[in-house]
Amino acid sequence: MSQFARAVVVILISAWSVGTLGPRISCIWQPCPQNGLNVNFDGGVTHVDPGSPAADAGIARGDRILMPLPRGLSRDPPIAHTFYIERGGVARRLTLNTRPIAMTRGETLRLLALAGAYLVYVLVGSALLLLRPSAMTWSFYLYSVLRRYGDMYFYWPGSAAFYWANALLYSTLGGATCALVLIFALRFPRNEVTGWRRPVQIVAIVLAVLFSLGWLDVFVRFDFLGLPSQSLASVLVVATSVVYAVAAGVFLLTLFASRGDERQRLQWIVVFPVVLLLRVAVINIPRTVPDWFIDGLIALAVLVPLAVAYAVVRRRVFDVQFVISRALVYGSLTSLVAGMFLLIDWFMTRQFAQTRFTLSAEIVFALALGSSLNLLHRSVDRFVDGVFFRQRHFAERRLAKAAMALTRAENFASVDQFVVHEPVQALGLTSAALFRKGEHGGFLRRVDVGWSATDSAELTANDPLVLYLLAENEPVRVSEISWRDHASHLANSVLMMPVLLRDHVVGIAFYGPHATGADIDPDEQKALSPLLERAGAAYDHIDANALRAKVDLLTRERDAKEREIARLRGLTS
Repeated sequence: MSQFARAVVVILISAWSVGTLGPRISCIWQPCPQNGLNVNFDGGVTHVDPGSPAADAGIARGDRILMPLPRGLSRDPPIAHTFYIERGGVARRLTLNTRPIAMTRGETLRLLALAGAYLVYVLVGSALLLLRPSAMTWSFYLYSVLRRYGDMYFYWPGSAAFYWANALLYSTLGGATCALVLIFALRFPRNEVTGWRRPVQIVAIVLAVLFSLGWLDVFVRFDFLGLPSQSLASVLVVATSVVYAVAAGVFLLTLFASRGDERQRLQWIVVFPVVLLLRVAVINIPRTVPDWFIDGLIALAVLVPLAVAYAVVRRRVFDVQFVISRALVYGSLTSLVAGMFLLIDWFMTRQFAQTRFTLSAEIVFALALGSSLNLLHRSVDRFVDGVFFRQRHFAERRLAKAAMALTRAENFASVDQFVVHEPVQALGLTSAALFRKGEHGGFLRRVDVGWSATDSAELTANDPLVLYLLAENEPVRVSEISWRDHASHLANSVLMMPVLLRDHVVGIAFYGPHATGADIDPDEQKALSPLLERAGAAYDHIDANALRAKVDLLTRERDAKEREIARLRGLTS
């Protein structure tokens, strides 16, 4: 499938799935018709809402609707039905009507949470499929779209044909979501199926077809033929629970088999198996499950697509603290600016309501605020880092002090130690190394932390890493040079930075990720820059001192020789 065709298909499916939620959401402000009756697929009454038409008709839990069941009993919204109901061996005929019933606050919040969670699933699933098209992302996308029926069913007050076409589509294909999750788990995170995963994937594909056909049979028998279907539905529920549990186990096996940086990147996926196992518990436990448990599961489920996107899209783990800090900075800045404008507008309107001075003053204030926005941003940034992210703030201050201390260094070895050890200690990095330029144009590893004997000890002048750095004279991400595998020979370094001496690269510093697996974020890279700049200045200072000492030595030797020559001349004369 071409990229354009795939985008069209994804947009249409997602727009349809989200767009048809409108009537269900409208029930929040416009009471929708309900009858308050809940039955199983054999017609047994499992629950009756107090004060509902079903309660008014005298229906109680434990009653049974006699065969044949009325057609469209699971229609949402329900329609009026006339049927026979049995209690204690006595049958009676009744008509069950509907009436608009306003949603409670709890029901409203739960519906909004379910709709919001579904929207997150669809958006993330769509983005993953468009960014990383593969069988793995297709399975997750379909799971994200089809999980709607299990959470919110399909609600449509209009055309019956339109309702049943969509309801049967979502309910039957939605039955295959457990198999789709298993396929995704088998392929996660590299879209590879090897070893024992191959036959399990074949079983999952077969189960996807069987589950869809099984649920189609259940709903056709129940809603159109009026026949009992609870026995088949119970078998499908148990089988679904088993498949979900197997998928959870596959996720955990994948996580346990990962190592190092990959484990750090994948560790958040543990949310997925936890949610799957909790869903299994909810499916198989009777309706005695408390509402708070269901609400907690809804909130936890929102983290699943975010964890999947985090593991699939990012080649490196990003620092969550960095994201939160930037959000706080820009949120605070926006709130501050908006608040200042509102305060000025209120004051000017109140004090100068009858003059034209208000608009002029607001324009002057806007210009003044715009000119000082950078200063305001830096102040807010320092405040947020200092109050909410003290460790980050201390790390930046430590690197700034180290950069100042470098100017006092008297030999190359001291400078090298600062460039390598200070960032590792301050930022909690896994590795760092400094390559300094040698006599033949290459760069030799002088000092390192976290590097092994098998890692690169020298970079030639024609190495792509060196050429990229020489071309940029600026920090370069190792992953950007993707046509050659360097990470395995550079202790998994993520960032290389130049040490410049009068616009010439005399050293290359390599830095690895954080011990947590998080990448070096832009703020941390900015904090490292002064350290590398001062290192170049320190090299220059040390070179100048060495040259000065050499000149002094040569001068003293010349003076001594001149005195010796003068003495010898005096003796001969």
